[in-house]
Formats: sequence, structure tokens, C-alpha cells
Amino acid sequence: MLRVLSVLFGVLPLPALALSCMAYGVTDAYHDAADAPEGYVPVLGTLAFDTDLLPQVDWDNQQDTPGTTRLPATFTGDALTVRGIAQPFRADVVLEVQCFGPWCPQPQPGKMLGFLRQTSQSYVLHTNACGGFLFGAPTDAQVDQVKACLAGRDCTRLSPR
Repeated sequence: MLRVLSVLFGVLPLPALALSCMAYGVTDAYHDAADAPEGYVPVLGTLAFDTDLLPQVDWDNQQDTPGTTRLPATFTGDALTVRGIAQPFRADVVLEVQCFGPWCPQPQPGKMLGFLRQTSQSYVLHTNACGGFLFGAPTDAQVDQVKACLAGRDCTRLSPR
């Protein structure tokens, strides 16, 4: 059986193999942001950027897929605070899109929930093929989960560490 599997994996093209990611939710992102040495701002609002700048995979030349692409974006909405009060917040941000081999996220402009990493020059919104700090079209339940985390209530990770 192992011999058959190894032969199959040897002849299957790479796109036939799928990227396997652990479940990653807003509570995971919250904990990762809280544990990071950099400061993060939880935000809820609208992200605007040019989708033509997103990395595109050439399946015939997968090795040319960029590891990380940074593109300009604008966030407009609210910063979420510990007290549960939303503060109006608008910022130019760097949308950082990280690919894992040929697997690249394809975020879309519009409503989002996320965590902006503060840098000395700007804010960075990181996303990758297995998660990251950007949640497009968030559900009410996701927003409520982040608010619960901020208020010190139940904030259980989806993925065990």
C-alpha cells in the first residue's frame, strides 16, 4: 500500500496536493496578537485595496510565486477597545499577503474584522493561506467572540497550542 501511495505522489502534479491547515479562528488571532511583542489594534470596518495587486499563481511556474506581497490598503471603521466601546478609526495600512508555495489567500475588499500590527511607519494587516489576522465578511458571532476576548470573558482558541 505504501508503495502505491509513493508512486501516486511521485506522478501527481503538485496542484493535486492540497494544503492542510489547522483550524484558525478569531480567538486564535486574538491570542496570537496579544502574545506578540508588537502592538496590535483590533478593528471592524471596511478594507479597500486594488485586487489586481494580489499575488497570482502561475501553475506552470509555481516556484515563481512570491512568498510575501505587500500592497497599499485603507481601513475605515472602528478600533475595538477593552471597554467594548468602538472608537472611529481610519488608517492607510499595508496589506501583507503571504503565500505558502502556490497557495495564496485571495482577500477581497469590503467588510472585515482584523488585527492591525503597529509599526513605526504604519499599520500592517497580515493574512496567509492558513489564517492570519484578516477575517473578511465577519459574522456577528466572530465579532462577539473578539469583544468577549477584549472584555476578559471566554476566549478559547479553536486550535490547541
